[in-house]
Amino acid sequence: MVKRNLFFAALFFATMALSSISSAAQIAVSNVTASSTFGTYSLSNLTNGSGLTGSLHSGDWTTKWLTNQNDPGTLVFDLGFAYDLTSSSIWNYGNGCCGAGRSVKDLGVEASLDGITYFNIGSFLLNQPVGDPFAAESISLITTAQFVRFNLNSNYGDSYTGLSEVQFFGEAASVSEASSIALLGLGLMGLGISRRKKKML
Repeated sequence: MVKRNLFFAALFFATMALSSISSAAQIAVSNVTASSTFGTYSLSNLTNGSGLTGSLHSGDWTTKWLTNQNDPGTLVFDLGFAYDLTSSSIWNYGNGCCGAGRSVKDLGVEASLDGITYFNIGSFLLNQPVGDPFAAESISLITTAQFVRFNLNSNYGDSYTGLSEVQFFGEAASVSEASSIALLGLGLMGLGISRRKKKML
């Protein structure tokens, strides 16, 4: 009876793993760290939705994040678990206090599974938002990672660099097909042993 239950459990998990294809959804960021944060600007503003109404950011400086002076800025987003990422939506700094020159221009993106070893995803040129409210820009991040590092390599001419909001999209990293087949095999083997014992009785 126990082996039969093990078989059905293995079969269930293997089936779930092989059929776990779903549309990309927004990922709740677990934690964000930065090389620096200026004054009363809050790092949590990057991921808490403050300033957003639908897909537009109000431009209110109290809902943004900013580096210290002369720090180009580095951000590390911990997603909590490994995800198959598809994209990121980024609301640049924009106007607010004290001008769109603080908006990120050259953005380098790296990713990691363990938060130690990072691999390059790509470099992106972000635009200066014109007027408020303003929309996000979307960048493609086709990779599997738990950590995403933003290197804010340059801005549009200010000594401070900032962003308003960042969102990531994807789905939980799937169990490999090989692992799923192994689970299914173990379940079938358990059922086979169970049947043999019944015949012997």
